[in-house]
Amino acid sequence: MKHLRITLLAIAALLMVLPAGAQNRGKTWYVSQATGSNRNDGSKGNPVKNIQKAIDMAATGDVINVAEGNYYGLLNSGNIKINKGVSIIGGWSADFSERDVLGHRTYIQPTATSNGSAQGQGTIQINVMQTGTLVELDGLIMDRGNSIAYNPRGEGKPEGVETAMMQPIGSSGVGAPGVPEAQVYTTETAIVYINTGSKCDVTIRNCAFLNGPNFGLLGSTFATKIIVDNCIFVNIRMAAVELRGASAAMNSKTYFTNNTVLFTWSRLKDLSDMGYGYRYLPKMDSYLDHNIIGCSVFAGLDRTHVDSPASKEAERVTTCENTLFFLNRQADLTLPGGGMFLRVNVKDFDDVEQLAEEDDNKEVTDPAIFQGKINQAYLKGFLGATYSEKLSYDPNSSNNTFRQAMGMNMTGTMQSKVTMFANHYPVEDALKLFGAVPGYGAQMPK
Repeated sequence: MKHLRITLLAIAALLMVLPAGAQNRGKTWYVSQATGSNRNDGSKGNPVKNIQKAIDMAATGDVINVAEGNYYGLLNSGNIKINKGVSIIGGWSADFSERDVLGHRTYIQPTATSNGSAQGQGTIQINVMQTGTLVELDGLIMDRGNSIAYNPRGEGKPEGVETAMMQPIGSSGVGAPGVPEAQVYTTETAIVYINTGSKCDVTIRNCAFLNGPNFGLLGSTFATKIIVDNCIFVNIRMAAVELRGASAAMNSKTYFTNNTVLFTWSRLKDLSDMGYGYRYLPKMDSYLDHNIIGCSVFAGLDRTHVDSPASKEAERVTTCENTLFFLNRQADLTLPGGGMFLRVNVKDFDDVEQLAEEDDNKEVTDPAIFQGKINQAYLKGFLGATYSEKLSYDPNSSNNTFRQAMGMNMTGTMQSKVTMFANHYPVEDALKLFGAVPGYGAQMPK
């Protein structure tokens, strides 16, 4: 694994020394919800008002700087469509004098009314047919929590949790707290979708994927590489990341590093299928390093989906190193086996070909690792009433009794009746997860 570790360190070093947008040395455009107008020329002194407008004006290789505010498509449509290799850099102050991702927040946070105009499978859709180009997303807080329908009768709302459970896709319900719409429909979209056949490389850094009704990052691509670094994925339904390659000639590569993935739900509230952190899919080599993957309804990692020829599957690289696994309910990894999924605990990763050659992945069961920055009520509700009495802990202390009570994994603990399902996770609490665990997962954005 030494060659892999060197590769990952080299990528991390490159990302740290290059300023945002440096890979695309073109014209810079400016977007400000507060001071912009779509009749402006997009300069620093005369920004446009909408990200989609800036994309339409830009050329391949350009950089789009976005000031604090909430943005989505033109005429408040439910999508932002990227059809050329541009860098979209959020976190700028209103006058573009400084950049602070958490201090000057750039939200992609559609309202419930935007659901009627949403088209396709993603809130942000990447569809670039030019090989050798790069799409970069940096410093965007992407949250669909205000456009999700929640149970109108208030069912599945444990004490201290912000909403009732999410309604099934396509059915109506009420909005999140503060959402004025009396009736909301949950639409079936990923947060970021790479359209089938897209040929650009993609880099996503310092971003938040929050409250997703389907997937966090989804797609099928001809990309040479996809880099996902220093992001958080919180309360995503089905899978946080599901990417596959599209080329028959060569595998694409995903480098998934320094990310925090928490609370991934199943497809349906009976918890019978899906609910994965990261899925290893065909024609995609995956390199995972220094992540936190926890609280998946099914498993933190999934390598069950094999539909490519055996020869190609044998060549595919699927690694995981230096990662913390936290209270995944059935397993830390699922593999195909005997007509059913084989459930693997992190302690057995060394026996899985390609996954790891050293004992550098760890399982943790004590929420104290998050230094009080994980929402305690949500964690209790996720694990279920059976475990609520075992979650009376001091989040600032190491609790051996808690570890022993929870056991080393959650195998066999799935409940037929859930106390909550994909309930809204508070955005403010989610953003506290940046830097919550020094050295693992997403750190404070720079």
